[in-house]
Amino acid sequence: MSALPSGWVAATVGDLVELLSGPAFKSSEFRLGGAGVRLLRGDNIEPGSLRWLNERLWPEHLLPGYEHLLLQAEDIILAMDRPIISTGLKLARVKESDTPALLVQRVARLRPNDPSAAAIVYYALLHDAFKAALQSTQTGTQLPHITLKQIASFEFPLPPLAEQGRIVAAIEEAFSKLDVGVAGLKATRQRLARMRDSVLAAAVSGRLVPQDPTDPSASRLLADVGAEALTDSSLPTLPKGWAWVEMRNLSSSAGYGTSVKCGYTEDGPGVLRIPNIQAGVVDVSDLKRAPDSAGIGAKLYVSPGDLLIVRTNGSRDLIGRSAPVVREIECSFASYLIRFRMIPELVNVEYVSLMLSAQDWRRRLESGAASSAGQYNLSLRTLEPLPVALPPLAEQQRIVDEVDRLFSFIEAAERAVDAGLARSAALRRSVLKAAFEGKLSSQDPSDEPASVLLERIRAERAASPTPKRRRARATA
Repeated sequence: MSALPSGWVAATVGDLVELLSGPAFKSSEFRLGGAGVRLLRGDNIEPGSLRWLNERLWPEHLLPGYEHLLLQAEDIILAMDRPIISTGLKLARVKESDTPALLVQRVARLRPNDPSAAAIVYYALLHDAFKAALQSTQTGTQLPHITLKQIASFEFPLPPLAEQGRIVAAIEEAFSKLDVGVAGLKATRQRLARMRDSVLAAAVSGRLVPQDPTDPSASRLLADVGAEALTDSSLPTLPKGWAWVEMRNLSSSAGYGTSVKCGYTEDGPGVLRIPNIQAGVVDVSDLKRAPDSAGIGAKLYVSPGDLLIVRTNGSRDLIGRSAPVVREIECSFASYLIRFRMIPELVNVEYVSLMLSAQDWRRRLESGAASSAGQYNLSLRTLEPLPVALPPLAEQQRIVDEVDRLFSFIEAAERAVDAGLARSAALRRSVLKAAFEGKLSSQDPSDEPASVLLERIRAERAASPTPKRRRARATA
């Protein structure tokens, strides 16, 4: 640790807080509803706050002996399993609205010995240095884990108590201003998402581009390939020249992909998987290959004009996601995708992919997905009779071009929002860095040195008797 400002001292988290993790409560006595005390699990912790989804409750008549595990407002909570996620550190301060709640295993509670030091400890843990310390000491790859000892041993610069107050006030003033900006950026992102939905809804209902009466109608195109339009009176009325048609009549063939086991080191053909279906585009940057000996036939290779649809996944949101094949790629496709080989004289494959992304069709797909063993599944039986609003072929191309044009503006705005959020996160880090270098607030030589605060905390801790605590109940 570099030279500290006058009156500062190097302290560890363990110097300033009482650390505790909870026991493994007996799962057979959990409750999912009704009366009881909420159990704070790792799933309830997100960066900056606690979220009480999928609550587990502990019966109140079993509470005696576990009172020391009850949370208090201003307690600091840190997940010990996978403490760092993509959105940040799973660290939060307890609010009054979070209580009563009980601490569970693999969750750390940090309760400052001196309440006046609570805020400075919390911000020290938000500093990049703490995250770096966790990343260098956590164990496990599938489920990274940290211990109370690792948390307690983290060392950081501790200012005098009076200066802590000035620093915390400066941090919170800066963060509150950043919060306003972030809220505005997130609201903009939501408006952009709604704008996307509106563009797609207009595109597949004939309201995005004007109709041209000289375009050959969809009914005529269907007749040319020997297919018929749907005459279901329950379907919405379409613009002149459009027709309702079943999905099966837009393709010359449809089927499932290969179940051959693939890998990154194999030397056979590439196999498109769910990760390759990204935002309506076939993305081959993360491509696995089949063994050369698998002998995948030419019928299972994709071609321009094919439409790939995700048919099975643990997330309902991913079911029915689609991407058109628009260029030659030497790839087959996996069994958890469905391929429709579209008839180019009848339909533009990019238009069909847009249609499947529109909210009305997303609802149809999700409602038609079967659920089994935690997986959602679509089948050809579900997809083939799906009604498609089919415009004239020339109008389909105009729709695709206009959607591309409008989406390019939306995507530019989204990139600007993301850049703003990234700048906000960088500014937060800069504020914390300045705070713990003594550059965010002025020093006052009359302030009581931080070493005096540490000595007082140690004396009070030594004078306090260690409470007797009930042993944890074994898990079921």
